Amino acid sequence: MKAPHVDHGVDLTEEEFRLLRDFVHERFGLYFDGTQRSSLKARLAPRLALLGLLSFEDYYRHLRFAPDRAAEQQRMVSHLTNNETYFFREEAQLQVFSSHVLPSLKERRSKADERALRFVSVGCSTGEEALTLAMILFDSGQFFWGWDVRVTGLDVDEAALEKAARGTYHQNSLRAVSPSQLERHFVSEGSGVRVKDSIRKLVSFRPGNLLDPRSYEGVAPVDAVFCRNVLIYFSDESIQRAVRIFHEILAPGGYLFLGHAESLARVTSAFTPIRFQGAIVYQRPERQQA
Repeated sequence: MKAPHVDHGVDLTEEEFRLLRDFVHERFGLYFDGTQRSSLKARLAPRLALLGLLSFEDYYRHLRFAPDRAAEQQRMVSHLTNNETYFFREEAQLQVFSSHVLPSLKERRSKADERALRFVSVGCSTGEEALTLAMILFDSGQFFWGWDVRVTGLDVDEAALEKAARGTYHQNSLRAVSPSQLERHFVSEGSGVRVKDSIRKLVSFRPGNLLDPRSYEGVAPVDAVFCRNVLIYFSDESIQRAVRIFHEILAPGGYLFLGHAESLARVTSAFTPIRFQGAIVYQRPERQQA
């Protein structure tokens, strides 16, 4: 997590913890259980110091009622979310996307005489996953002739989205990038690299709360949703809400990719799990189940 664990000497009472925890959960789906009280305090204490507030109750009131509450909620989210990500993360799933999902989608669209595909990276953070999908699409060589293929990155953290839009990255984001991928998709810029325009033009980034159906307006229906290593920070209730939304925005036959530590086994039976070597992918059935 990004926020430094610094104790600014302000106590977080049990009641203040409940107020802030419930506010964060209601607005953003993130859930801090009773064992994470000190963690929530450490992440938010710097905001109190910068705002000159004397208590976490004051901070709660600021989040609810201050004229700049929307901006402060955005700053708060940057302190609470984990933006740890990198290009070509969880390679086994990406291989499934490349070798199984894309050919299947192309065949289905071609039979329907359609040439458009839509993908969304939910909780895209600083953009590495969304841009990775665009690189895989580009490298497939299947979608250059009259195809309209787009990837949308969605995140609640607007500061992270600003970095995604710049498209400039450093070594930590490149740890799984091969030399050939680096040469093919990046150009040197300062002490880092910038994603080539041929990839960036396939991707757009937008602010949105994954638990708010309005965040997907103009994007749905989509052919695949990537929401990997995001739901592990959510409560069971929020996971249920998120998965219902994913089911709604996916086109029939569309695919849902979750992180390797995430599962729908005890969440819903609305998706069909498809097992591959080292990866599980969930598919919305082509026809509504009876």
